[in-house]
Amino acid sequence: MVPAVFQSFGMVWSVGSMVTRGVLAAFVFAAVGAIRAEPVGPGIAWTRVYSADVLPDACGWGTSKGAETRSELTPDGLHIVDGGTRTTQLHCFSRSWSARAERGGAAQATLRLISCTGRSGMCLHVSDGTHEDSVTFYPDRIRLAGSDLEYAMDTTDTFHTYLIRFAGINIEVWVDGKLAIDGWGSFIKPAHNGRRTVMFGSISSAATGEAYWKDVRFASAIVAAEQVEGANNVIIYRREGVYACFPNLKVLPDGRWITSFGTRSRRSHIDNTGGSARYVSNDEGLTWARSSELLPDPRMVREDGTAINPHARGWVYVDEAELPAIRERGRRWMSVRKGTVAYLGDPRVRFRHPDGTTSRVLELPCPAPAGVMSFHQSCSFLRLGKVWLTAIYGSESPKGRSGVWGIRSEDDGETWDVVQIAAPRSIGLGFNETAVCANGQGEMVAMMRPKDGAMNTFQCFSSDGGKTWGPPEDTGAWGYPSHVLLLRDGRLLWSRGYRRDAMGVRALVSADGGHTWDLKNEIIVRADGTGNGGDNGYPISAQKTDGDVFTLYYINDNENVTHVAGTHWPLPGTK
Repeated sequence: MVPAVFQSFGMVWSVGSMVTRGVLAAFVFAAVGAIRAEPVGPGIAWTRVYSADVLPDACGWGTSKGAETRSELTPDGLHIVDGGTRTTQLHCFSRSWSARAERGGAAQATLRLISCTGRSGMCLHVSDGTHEDSVTFYPDRIRLAGSDLEYAMDTTDTFHTYLIRFAGINIEVWVDGKLAIDGWGSFIKPAHNGRRTVMFGSISSAATGEAYWKDVRFASAIVAAEQVEGANNVIIYRREGVYACFPNLKVLPDGRWITSFGTRSRRSHIDNTGGSARYVSNDEGLTWARSSELLPDPRMVREDGTAINPHARGWVYVDEAELPAIRERGRRWMSVRKGTVAYLGDPRVRFRHPDGTTSRVLELPCPAPAGVMSFHQSCSFLRLGKVWLTAIYGSESPKGRSGVWGIRSEDDGETWDVVQIAAPRSIGLGFNETAVCANGQGEMVAMMRPKDGAMNTFQCFSSDGGKTWGPPEDTGAWGYPSHVLLLRDGRLLWSRGYRRDAMGVRALVSADGGHTWDLKNEIIVRADGTGNGGDNGYPISAQKTDGDVFTLYYINDNENVTHVAGTHWPLPGTK
């Protein structure tokens, strides 16, 4: 079998050659040759290098620090001390990366150990979304946790350089340029929650450890993808230490575009600590300025000036003392931060007078016992004449499969009911975040994110104004979440997050109302995202007056800063 070969950042990866020792190893470095032949040298183009000149959490590394632990910069490097043995008493730093099992990766650290009392008391960890392992540094040996393979040495006498490299189910550990542990076929421990991280320090509560770290570096192959020709990327909001996420987009009748988004202090999809920001553009997304003006989405304002907002209440934040009652109700819940939990609420419709006062809130029966959520309304809301529809989703139990419903009105928002779009088990799958759009051919189309992230996006259609819906159909394309836009020439544009390498945003066009998509001519809007795939996407597209498209999204960059950006790009077939 001829191996598949990937080349990037100075490395050539030979993926298909991992079956026997008689062929090349899982990957070879371009400047080095076969994995058995020579030690890894300067030919590696490291994706990221930490050189102990600042604290790791000041330059993009995540951190976990418990009591009786500490880290400080010294002339000998980053000094990490973990003297605690109780739960949460650990001290480590982590960084997301793009390592994948089929392409492998490498991580290297130079350190001098002082002490280590047990497994992971002082270690270097790698995970690729499928597998994970870590090397524990004991005073008299190093040890691979997943296989218990060891190499005897003095780790305390001086600084040593330790290199972990892996691909598929194979892993090796090199010490000072020499192969120390041959873990051929032993990289098999499942990655916890599918994580893709490099970690170093103490990741064990029970064990203690101390070491000086001079540097930590890693390299992971990234599949290259060429952005659509003529694209122009703009940054709307980017701040070190701020997790900017989930932007929406409002196009106002006076031509202004407004976006608002989260500015969270934690890399979390549920902890909203940090608040939000709002920006306005007067030139269709080319430049943006901070704005304090709070305006409703014009699509949700009736002719009499009443703003109507149909939505799921989503996460409701309460004191953790209310948790027993939440569990009793069977609601889905999550811990947010110390002392605070969040549970899923019910669907409702909020009415607001032109003077800004709330006239009433209509509570609707909840179709999902575990509670419901809204996808952001730039994607999930549709108004077609007097028919209003917002897609929501939820499940029968906190861990059950989710289904999709619509909060619907057919009398311009006077009365409301809840309709089924896709049942939780309609085809043996669950669905959640759903974008809706009118396709210009008398139908509504719903693009549904499957609960199983490995599946393609599914869609279904309604020909009676969203009252009833056909069965879910496979679109043949992967990526989520979605946004669908009816273009001025009658075609549909489907934008979606792409949380695989090359990570970013992609788009497809349909000439028949979304029943088929031009899969052979996929548009790559952005393809240079890094880190955790969950820190990327949620695109929204708008067509500009010149026919080009502006796509808004959030994305994680090489500095591990998740920020809000947009891309202006020419739409094929419009000029």
